[in-house]
Amino acid sequence: MAKVTQSDDAEPAHDAVSASSLTLLAPALWKRLSEARTSEDLATAWLALQCSMIPGASQGIVRVEAQGGGLRLLSAWPEVGDEPADLRTTSELALSEHRAVARGATADSAARPSVAFPIPLEDTVIAVVAVAIDIPNRAEAKDAMRAAIRQIQWGSAWLRDHLRGQRAVTSVRQLDRSRATLDLIASILDHQRFAPAAMAAATELAIRFDCARVSIGFIRRGAARVVAISHTAQFGRQMGLVRAIGAAMDEAIDQRCSILYPIGADEPIATHAHSEVSRLQQDGQVLTVPIFVVDAFIGAITFERRRDHAFEPESLQILDMIATAIGPILNEKRLNDRWLITKTGESLWQQVKRLLGPGHTGRKLAAVGLMAALAFAYFATDTYRVNADAQIEGSVRRAVISSYDGFIQEATARAGDVVKAGDELATLEDRELALERLRWATQRQQYSFEYDKALATRQPAAINIVKSQIEQADAQLKLIDEQIARTRIVAPFDGLIVSGDLSQRIGGSVSRGELLYEIAPLTDYRVVMQVDERQIADVNEGQKGEVIFASLPDERFDLTIGKITPVAQARDGKNLFQVEGSLTQASPRLRPGMIGIAKIAIDRRRLVSIWMRPVLEWWRLASWRWMS
Repeated sequence: MAKVTQSDDAEPAHDAVSASSLTLLAPALWKRLSEARTSEDLATAWLALQCSMIPGASQGIVRVEAQGGGLRLLSAWPEVGDEPADLRTTSELALSEHRAVARGATADSAARPSVAFPIPLEDTVIAVVAVAIDIPNRAEAKDAMRAAIRQIQWGSAWLRDHLRGQRAVTSVRQLDRSRATLDLIASILDHQRFAPAAMAAATELAIRFDCARVSIGFIRRGAARVVAISHTAQFGRQMGLVRAIGAAMDEAIDQRCSILYPIGADEPIATHAHSEVSRLQQDGQVLTVPIFVVDAFIGAITFERRRDHAFEPESLQILDMIATAIGPILNEKRLNDRWLITKTGESLWQQVKRLLGPGHTGRKLAAVGLMAALAFAYFATDTYRVNADAQIEGSVRRAVISSYDGFIQEATARAGDVVKAGDELATLEDRELALERLRWATQRQQYSFEYDKALATRQPAAINIVKSQIEQADAQLKLIDEQIARTRIVAPFDGLIVSGDLSQRIGGSVSRGELLYEIAPLTDYRVVMQVDERQIADVNEGQKGEVIFASLPDERFDLTIGKITPVAQARDGKNLFQVEGSLTQASPRLRPGMIGIAKIAIDRRRLVSIWMRPVLEWWRLASWRWMS
């Protein structure tokens, strides 16, 4: 009992010491928090203040979003050592779940008790605060962690507001950079010619960035030549200042980097030409940014300021971005302003140098190959063929029709089936015919009884009448038997059913004379080709050719042209003539309706004549149309 009392007495004493420390520490932290200028200073003071308010807090970290994605460490408390791995794990867990989390709250957990709270901004987590808590009694862990999360949540407004402000400042800076670049591009695009555009760009850069002089140059004949100087419409090419600026541009282009003079003592960059420009500018500051287009440095922009007006780091970034943006535009205008004969000559000379000079082995091999191909095409000959879409059809096509009006009872065949003579294709219902036959058979039986009665009573007149009625009944029975026989529709010969499918019409009616099936023989075919009107004049009867069908691409069939139909048909914007041919040798694999490509052999000609025929024909028609 005394032990408990002693513990109870020690606890208020400990709280009193903590409250005293907090009382002394809080004003300094609040002052540091209010006077913080950077995110690191503010986060450090804020984290120390929060941890001092959380009972048992032993370590804490603040992690914020990084540019490349994920989070980076912004501050830690105490400000010693590396980032604790367990706090990092807790913060990543809070980031993934987008809510406050607690780890190590249970007695059986091996992890150190810690909590993490994500700080959202516009549906995005911009920071995570994680704090480790020393809790001797794990039974009270949940309450302590809940209180710690509540304290971090209450105090997160400071950090959220600061990060929101940093985001706003960054957005404003990026907006200013984009606006400056777009305004400059707009001023350049207002001029169609290169010289006014370059002058406008240099003057606008000098005014907007408070430069004493801005010069723009492009490489010509291996050296940079100044093409525009701000606020100067004309300048001599041999002026010492112009030569010095051109040398400074060459210096930056050769080293492939931006040069700011004066430079730091630890930067290994040659700046002899820049020092000369600075001397002529009364020891002012000189910045040269090379212009990079596609895969080469083609020029540079030189900025000059007075000695007491240095370039800020942010200005350096903006000027580098502007040079990257306007360089391709100015270069495009410079290339377009050249004379057409100059462009043509330069392009041809460039191709000749690549063809005859060192390197460019692929281009040389391509040129040699092209010459060899032209020679081969001129001297080599081949068979000139006319290509045409082809379709195979049966030489004859037999129609199977309905003999009378009726209803379909069964359909055993459909289009695509191979049948033999006498095979059943379909059957029609014969119920009414059977009843009709039964009626006439009964009637004939009755007539037979009357005939026997007339014979017995010896009535010649009645005998003749009844005999006629019996003959009529026999005729009706024969007719009905014939109709019943025709309810079974059979194939007239061996062949392939090319059209007709009654399987979807079971129970449906058919009319007398209605087409039910079409059957083509499998032994006699013809090939129907559609030849373009521009090539029909080359096709004659008796010519040979070949045809390949889409369903049998591995087999060729020889054919002979038999008939040319002198009637054109319009199809797909072309006039086509129908040409019929017969196969030299048939195959059991052929089926009517197959489509393919036919080639009709005309004669032997030079390859160049065969390849150039469409172009020459078009030219003849076009020249005839244009001639007055």
